[in-house]
Amino acid sequence: MMINVDFKILVFISAAKHLNFTRAAKEMNISQPAVSKNIKELEAQAGRSLFERTGQRIRLNEAGRLFFEYAMRLVNVYETLNGELGLLDGILLGELRLGASNTLSHYILPNILADFHIAFSTISLKVLHGNSRMIEELLLDRTIDLGVTEGLSDNPSMKYETFIKDEVVLVTRSGNPKLEQVDSLHPQKLLELEYVLREDGSGTNEIIRKALTTVDIDWHALYVKVYLASTESIKSFLSKTDCFSFLSIHAITAELQNGTLQIVEVDGLTIDRNFYFVRPHGVIGHLPETFRKFAYERFVKNGLFHSEGNVL
Repeated sequence: MMINVDFKILVFISAAKHLNFTRAAKEMNISQPAVSKNIKELEAQAGRSLFERTGQRIRLNEAGRLFFEYAMRLVNVYETLNGELGLLDGILLGELRLGASNTLSHYILPNILADFHIAFSTISLKVLHGNSRMIEELLLDRTIDLGVTEGLSDNPSMKYETFIKDEVVLVTRSGNPKLEQVDSLHPQKLLELEYVLREDGSGTNEIIRKALTTVDIDWHALYVKVYLASTESIKSFLSKTDCFSFLSIHAITAELQNGTLQIVEVDGLTIDRNFYFVRPHGVIGHLPETFRKFAYERFVKNGLFHSEGNVL
């Protein structure tokens, strides 16, 4: 059993985040009129309106912004209380809300989350994904408890801790005739290949660009046949063409095992990066701390833990 926040407050939080009653209704699994009814009842209790309404658009007014701040605090207090009550019986209770960038949410976290669920079946899990900046925003508005990202930022309110190491590698389909059975490529040969890459703005692209400069290759000189929006679409494209791409080693584990794709070594080129846990400075809650420790221990066992353990 858990002690829950007043449902009207949860409806308000959803409406305040989306600034749209229809989206709030979908998230809360109720009708739009029910959202309006809950908001009106809450406003009646508060003795004032919480939203400014202009036609079909809504936004929080001054009272609404204040109410939202305290509503989020209240939710966190209830979650902490439920967690503490559970600990009295040696049980962890509550919902763990994680945010992860794309490579992590698709290729690394699922297996960890499955093991975590088996170990802590009383904890419910919710994972949102986006780029590093989006994850920071979700942390700041307390939509999530802990983030896992592919890069650092200069945001002084965020605390970053190294999780695991990643390597970005040159990949193509097995048996690609353009390789001519060579074990590795001279960097200048990269200019003779055709590529499929992530869309402009990808953080991975920036990492690749910087690494290529170390072997005197201009990123913009690469012949890119097509830009695609996801790693999965890139892998499908590679399997049917003679193109090449740069992908995370974690994203191609299955393809390497079944022989669909192969790594191509490039003389003198190494593209390393770290994945990080990120959260606001301050005390971390029971659930995110439990997950953080569990994830570290899992990768220690698999020999993938980045032992530096830097805290930034």
